[in-house]
Amino acid sequence: MSAGRPPGALAAGAALVAGATVLLLSPGGGTQGARAAEELQRSATSITPPVEQAGRDRGKLFHRGCMVAQTEMRYPRCVFGKRRSRKTVVLLGDSQAMQHFPALLRVARRNGWRLIGRIRAGCPPAAVHFAFRCDRWRKETLRRIERYDKPDLVVTGSGVIYGVVEGGRRLGTKASKRLLRKGYLRTLRRLRRTGARVAVLKSQPWAPIDVKDCVERSMRRLRRCAFARGQPTNAAFDRRAAKLVRGARLLDPTPRLCLTRICPAVIDDVLVYRDPKHLTATYARTLADWMERKLPKL
Repeated sequence: MSAGRPPGALAAGAALVAGATVLLLSPGGGTQGARAAEELQRSATSITPPVEQAGRDRGKLFHRGCMVAQTEMRYPRCVFGKRRSRKTVVLLGDSQAMQHFPALLRVARRNGWRLIGRIRAGCPPAAVHFAFRCDRWRKETLRRIERYDKPDLVVTGSGVIYGVVEGGRRLGTKASKRLLRKGYLRTLRRLRRTGARVAVLKSQPWAPIDVKDCVERSMRRLRRCAFARGQPTNAAFDRRAAKLVRGARLLDPTPRLCLTRICPAVIDDVLVYRDPKHLTATYARTLADWMERKLPKL
């Protein structure tokens, strides 16, 4: 990608900021850290994590081997925070849920909670038929949550339109979305029947390009790497399901990631995305204050 010209996928986003001096955050927005940024960061001399390390910036849950690979059938009960706490929180879902673990771990430590990770790559928490023995893993994981974890709070997330399998064939996006919403409803209601509070992490806007590659080439012109906030994300089913379950709370991180109309690639010298669909662990960690305010009180 040339540093002298915005990539085609970003032309619309770049146009939004081409003549802007200050871009105010949307109501209720703001960014993270010690202060609230009110404008798009235009350049940086260095960022955290460095671009060459961004792909590995996935957080402690991943680096301790607690995310089960798509081809595996392990059921690790990875425990963090205060292990003997009377309050237990479970993080359940796929890699979209796992990306928020750094923030949730910070909240757990502040509040003296035991935090358990139940994560499998490419496996929706929604009760639908899917490939890679996902149904079996989900069924056993929910049973373990009910019998052994006995959580006070379950935080869950899923950000992909998985191709649901029905009648031996994989369905298209529209049909899959409908079944994912219904399946997520079943899972959320089952979790609520344990007596636990439930929080659903909404999927954030996905970047239309490799953000870290763009930033590496455009450190002096970071606005080239911003993209339109109105990206067609794949996870409308998560918001709809959460709103239909009594006692479930929806956590939407979008206002903490984006300005009114665009989503920056770098905020306060922190790289936001490690790939088009996932946040860096470093940036996710800065969302702890926001997450603590939004989570149900235990």
